[in-house]
Amino acid sequence: MIFKIARVMGNFLEKFMSSSMTAELSTIFLVLFSMSVVFWFIIGRFRLHNALINMYVSFAILQVVPDNIVSFNKFTSVVLFLFLVIFLTFIDKGLFEIHLTGSGLAIWQVIVLSFLEAGLLVSIILALVPKKEILVYISPGTLDYFISSMYEFFWMVAPLLFLTLIKKR
Repeated sequence: MIFKIARVMGNFLEKFMSSSMTAELSTIFLVLFSMSVVFWFIIGRFRLHNALINMYVSFAILQVVPDNIVSFNKFTSVVLFLFLVIFLTFIDKGLFEIHLTGSGLAIWQVIVLSFLEAGLLVSIILALVPKKEILVYISPGTLDYFISSMYEFFWMVAPLLFLTLIKKR
């Protein structure tokens, strides 16, 4: 079992150390980090929780929308998801409000939470867009970091787990 884990880790490191994979993942990390900073400045550090809830609610609504509505165009589900997130964020005054006690989140917590939210947003969008459209821009290996079942689960659970660990009410 230990040898199997070591072999898997070795394969991962070998794959990661290939120059194109490292460059692509570094670029994606920088894009996610940039998105999270912009996201943080637009939403504000006191409403990051609300934006996260809006993403989950929008994704849940999208899952129950009839297929004949979202099959209109290959990007209809992405547009509908983004519309719902933006709409819920603007009408959110008290709808899904989570009140923070004290001075709110520390800067490092804001950065981590906004990074996880940006990753969740990218993961959902990439899962909604047809795979052949995405593969024009990124490699299949990098795409797996967002839409494989294990990583989709990670991006869905990580923000909630982080909120649980920082123990804010």
